Amino acid sequence: MSKQDKRKQLIDAAYNVFVEKGYLNASIKDIANEASITPGLVHYYFKNKEELLHSVQEEVQTQYQKLYDGHTGESISPLEVLHEIKTRVEKDPDWYRWRYEIYSLGIKDKGGDLEKQVESILDNGRESLSNPLQQMVKSSRDATALASILLACFDGLALQKIVNDKFDIDHSYKLLTELVEIYINNSNSD
Repeated sequence: MSKQDKRKQLIDAAYNVFVEKGYLNASIKDIANEASITPGLVHYYFKNKEELLHSVQEEVQTQYQKLYDGHTGESISPLEVLHEIKTRVEKDPDWYRWRYEIYSLGIKDKGGDLEKQVESILDNGRESLSNPLQQMVKSSRDATALASILLACFDGLALQKIVNDKFDIDHSYKLLTELVEIYINNSNSD
């Protein structure tokens, strides 16, 4: 196995452990066990658990961006984005569990690297939603504001589904889609 493959294996193992136990409760030993390597080898690739945390976040962001690489506002509709985001909570709830973990850590890291990473996550999320919305509403400022509202809805609806499996996320997304369509239609008729 190459050095690059070993590093990726550790990042994947850390992601799993951080999602399951939380960053603060996870140990290098837990991550090494998940990766089926010795704890000393983890330190060969990463200085400490915090460096590993940053590497996990970079990997998660890279994978997320790959979903939308090459898409312009004309090639992917906001409704397609809504559907993809809704199905993510059902198909990959760990993606959201990681998101909540990094949010929690970032909020507590005033002025630090983690707070900046959370800011970047939210900025990227707004931008990826705002770009296609700008094709549909008159004002780029309104597109950005709508993207902010949608981002909050996505995170909030996912949280409700993760903590309560009986939560009817389908109906909530159906209503959210209708509200967005009404807003877009009204903004264009003014």
